[in-house]
Amino acid sequence: MTSSTHTSEPPRVIESHYRLEQLQTATPGRRLGGFLLDSILFWLTLVVGWIVWSAIVAERGQTPGKQLLGMYVMREDGSRAGGWYTILREWVVYGLLFAGLLGAFTSGLSVVVGGLWCVWDRERQCLWDKVSSTYVAHSPQGFRPLTAAELRLRDLRAATPSQALRPNSPTVISSADRQPNERTVAERLRELQSLRDHGLITEELYEERRARIMDEL
Repeated sequence: MTSSTHTSEPPRVIESHYRLEQLQTATPGRRLGGFLLDSILFWLTLVVGWIVWSAIVAERGQTPGKQLLGMYVMREDGSRAGGWYTILREWVVYGLLFAGLLGAFTSGLSVVVGGLWCVWDRERQCLWDKVSSTYVAHSPQGFRPLTAAELRLRDLRAATPSQALRPNSPTVISSADRQPNERTVAERLRELQSLRDHGLITEELYEERRARIMDEL
């Protein structure tokens, strides 16, 4: 008899940074839906409306279509793409390079092949994602991905949780303990839960801080 070893594949980039209920790699079908929505809105808003809308939501790592379907443009480190990076990906890499220059030489084939690439790609990246080193994530429960600064803070809290317990520490954790008499217990618990839901503190630290607040009752 021969025995075979089974090795599980590492998680996708998005899933390696967030819990599954927070953020997931967007499926090809959802990405296609976002593309179609953007195309329809582009003409329905007479182009100008779509451009203004895109400029507003770009800071959140979204296009109008992605916003309506709860998707975000993400970077390799797991952070949400900022405004300029989103504009670079959507307007320069995709719009100018793939749809414009390459599209003119290939009669639009570059857009078709580039878009279908996410169907068989393990990370579900289109070719313009490969060029710009981006990923597209879907938030099933309305969770907004973290910025690069928020992600670094979360990782720092997870690596050195003891620092969060210092009363004079100028971190987001100490704000839950600052001036306890000026806020109700319910307000402090809501703030603490919000920090946990956004991934800024670990589950262990959340339970510990919650217990300390409840002990004050």
